[in-house]
Amino acid sequence: MRSDVRPLNSVLSQRQQWVVPVYQRHYEWDTGQDKQIPKLWDDLKDKATEFLDEQRTQFPHYFGAIIFSEPPKQPYGVVPQRFLVDGQQRITTFQLTLVAIREVARDYQILRILDAIDAYLYNEKGTGMVKPDRERFKLWPSSFDRLLYQNILESTTDKLRELQKNFFYKNGKLKKTSAPKLLRAFWYLYEGMGDLVQELEDEHDCEQVIDALLTGFLSGFQIVIIQLDQNDDAQEIFASLNGLGKPLSPFDLIRNDVFHRAQKTGEDEQKLFDELWKPFEDPFWSEQVRQGRLKRARADHLITQAVIAETAREVNVSKIATEYQHYVRKRAFQTVAEELGILRRHAETYRSMEERNQQVVFSGIANVLSIWDMSTFYPLILWINAQTLEDDDKAELFQAIESYIIRREICGLTSKSYNKVVPGIIRHLSGQDDIVSAFFAHLSGLKGDIARMPTDSEVEQEFVRRDVYGVIPTSRIRYILQKIEYAKRDKFDEVIVSSENLTIEHVMPQSWSEHWALPNEVNAPCEFVWEALYRGYELDDETKSLMEERQRVIDTFGNLTLITNALNPKIGNGPWETKRPYLKESLLALNRQIAGNELWDETIIRQRATDLAQVANEIWRVQST
Repeated sequence: MRSDVRPLNSVLSQRQQWVVPVYQRHYEWDTGQDKQIPKLWDDLKDKATEFLDEQRTQFPHYFGAIIFSEPPKQPYGVVPQRFLVDGQQRITTFQLTLVAIREVARDYQILRILDAIDAYLYNEKGTGMVKPDRERFKLWPSSFDRLLYQNILESTTDKLRELQKNFFYKNGKLKKTSAPKLLRAFWYLYEGMGDLVQELEDEHDCEQVIDALLTGFLSGFQIVIIQLDQNDDAQEIFASLNGLGKPLSPFDLIRNDVFHRAQKTGEDEQKLFDELWKPFEDPFWSEQVRQGRLKRARADHLITQAVIAETAREVNVSKIATEYQHYVRKRAFQTVAEELGILRRHAETYRSMEERNQQVVFSGIANVLSIWDMSTFYPLILWINAQTLEDDDKAELFQAIESYIIRREICGLTSKSYNKVVPGIIRHLSGQDDIVSAFFAHLSGLKGDIARMPTDSEVEQEFVRRDVYGVIPTSRIRYILQKIEYAKRDKFDEVIVSSENLTIEHVMPQSWSEHWALPNEVNAPCEFVWEALYRGYELDDETKSLMEERQRVIDTFGNLTLITNALNPKIGNGPWETKRPYLKESLLALNRQIAGNELWDETIIRQRATDLAQVANEIWRVQST
């Protein structure tokens, strides 16, 4: 390992090509406040000002380090390649800075500067080049950034707007929130330099300012150059580095590890990237999303779920990169291609769930897991979908998972143990001949309130007695009632009602005291006994008992229904005689059955709860068909 401190002029002027290895992350430097690009621009302005003011003492500005390695036995005459182990963000930004200076010079017709800067961006073509179309570039970025980088490098700003028109407004301004970071960085520097030239035009002509920018940059900036020897492990060194202000993500470390092992086994890294890894570079995977308590990149969530699916054990989410490395080493894959094939298969399932693909067999359970915010079951879905089963068998397994989740919800049982239950299910099913039967048998054998499957009688009991409104999230109540609605329909119910238009309604309103007399024909002064006594009302024991009995059924399933449009408060809180005609004309079978009752009281509410529970037990069964 050799190191040296050099000005940028020395580093960038050589005949060479900086190559960003496959395992490196994309361009990440940001233009936000206190981020890397504004800091670089502030430093560059200071250097330019020093040269404009002809300060005699000009201290060099050190701008970090670049670590690179050179492949052995490069053919004579080709442009020497230098693989960036750490520093691709810096080198890329240096090139963007030069292009920005060049384009400002073009705007002011300072043509001599254009040729001067191109000498730092391009290698002069020679007969010794093997791939001249590639070797002419002094930087060869990652596949993900390459086309945009070349658009920036080889275009005027007007042409760039045309090539990347999706990222510009009609007035020519950049769409800063949607543009890629590479384009944002270049445009930030280009606009900043243009503004600086205008700002100083009263003191210095434009050519002086642009010259000062170029001189300050190439002469005033210095970096540490570290060249690795052949005995140094470049990718191991990369894995230990964090880069300026932006630590490596778990997925960055996993990418490094994958291609590190591919290099050791002699596999074609570029082919692996193009054929198996490239889909993971889609912005979908870098988007930060919340699953449970954790907000992370989707790629990190995927790795977590995939490792659990493959190992059938809990993992340490905070050390998922290490967990993944342990998994692949224990599996002892013959090739990295085999390993990535498994990850790609899980990724396809995961993405279909996240995007709510309605064409896949697991679309129903994906919807349920979204409503219940239950990503702990993702590994089980990944595992099942990876098995060689008929779609009907998979559908039955996914329905069983839904039954387990919803029955436990109805009965008020905890979900805190699911992170242990799911790996246990995968372990039990692995190697089974009849996975469907084994699954139902396993669910029925789970013991204790932290894991067991509730019985039909428990579901019926909880439908009758348990307050659910205000306890279970409304989205989940709506889903349960909607499924029951569809189960209750007959061939004459042709209208399909979107769940997005449905709201939960209390048949007997929560504010019932004004219009709903108690069974003893007394109009209670308010809904709660404690409130009536606090306000000084005298209540006999029968009225107290009936008020308390009514409050016990108000928020149960038996008194809840779905409506397509929110009722006017006067109707919603009005008497049964006012509400009943509205329900009778409803599109929903649930409401027409409710409206078939001459009255609506505590007894009817319990009877309906029992009826709903019986339907629920049929939908979310505990035994295989």
